[in-house]
Amino acid sequence: MTDPVPHEDLLASLPARIWYLTSNGSDMWCRRPYGFLFSTGEGAEAFATAMGTGEKLFAVGSETRAFLTEAILSGLRDTAVTRIFVDPSIDPDSGDVHGTILRLGAVQ
Repeated sequence: MTDPVPHEDLLASLPARIWYLTSNGSDMWCRRPYGFLFSTGEGAEAFATAMGTGEKLFAVGSETRAFLTEAILSGLRDTAVTRIFVDPSIDPDSGDVHGTILRLGAVQ
């Protein structure tokens, strides 16, 4: 397991604009302990379709620095989200999720 990614390193490892899935327009959809971020809205919505959650999920885009604030990172940890998949994909045979995973570090 890798060490947690500090806040600034997390921001530096993501594109300037990120997308996340939501069912209500604000709360990020997660599968604890995992959250999911995407480089494009289309990629996010394709992932939602492939996951087959039965929920009506849609992508919301945000500037990375505006979205990943200390308050949001703390809130993710408080809801037991400790790892973030970046541009994940789903193996069609096993249904396993693959991709880069960033562990959330302590809020600084």
